[in-house]
Amino acid sequence: MGALKPHTKCALIQRSCGYSWRQSLSVNDIGRAIKMIKMQNPNCMVMVDNCYGEFVEGIEPPAVGADLIAGSLIKNPGGTIAPCGGYVAGKKKWVEAAATRLSSPGLGVDCGSTPGDIMRAYFQGLFLSPQMVGEAIKGTFLIAEVMASKGYKVQPLPRATRHDVVQAVQLGNRECLLAFCEAVQRSSPVGSFTKPVAGLTPGYASEVVFADGTFIDGSTSELSCDGPLREPFAVFCQGGTHWTQWGLVLGEVLKYV
Repeated sequence: MGALKPHTKCALIQRSCGYSWRQSLSVNDIGRAIKMIKMQNPNCMVMVDNCYGEFVEGIEPPAVGADLIAGSLIKNPGGTIAPCGGYVAGKKKWVEAAATRLSSPGLGVDCGSTPGDIMRAYFQGLFLSPQMVGEAIKGTFLIAEVMASKGYKVQPLPRATRHDVVQAVQLGNRECLLAFCEAVQRSSPVGSFTKPVAGLTPGYASEVVFADGTFIDGSTSELSCDGPLREPFAVFCQGGTHWTQWGLVLGEVLKYV
């Protein structure tokens, strides 16, 4: 909280762990952080990066004081069907400000270039999202249980309460990380014949390898994993339209790691 100053206009909280080896934040954790921020600076707006956390718990960050949340529609809330896009939600003032910034003052959400067929996919994806998130969470339990039983460090721990759909596994070296991602790619419904190649990606400090043979490009909710090629060589897994997908993946993984 030392970074919070009287003139600070906005504080950003990232719910998911990203590439950090830490527990993702629960909504109650976020609520406690917001309370501390508002005690020091009541005028500071609090925004939460809610990506990978939607529908994992019974409430979302606005219920504990977040002014605005944002996330991706090709992750949890898109239900593996939304083809693109993102969302903001929260207090009316800040949602309208975000909409005005996206389009122009006076127009807000009353205009845009989204055709009707995509709107149908958005709503259907939102309808399916809780089911898809539930399957992804089951997948994290399976990954954690299997990999921990083989001696690998996992985060979250097996059977621990989940706060997002990400499961991290420390693989210890570059070769195992690449082999894990290759196994996920081989088990994917699209592009199973391709081989993930690590490379430098804008916005990332290290080489990163991605595996995501998905119908919608970048839809990590379908089935995916990725990780930076640096110590401790952790892979971050997410998605799965059914938990048994991870059963097939792990069968492949254990042949090579």
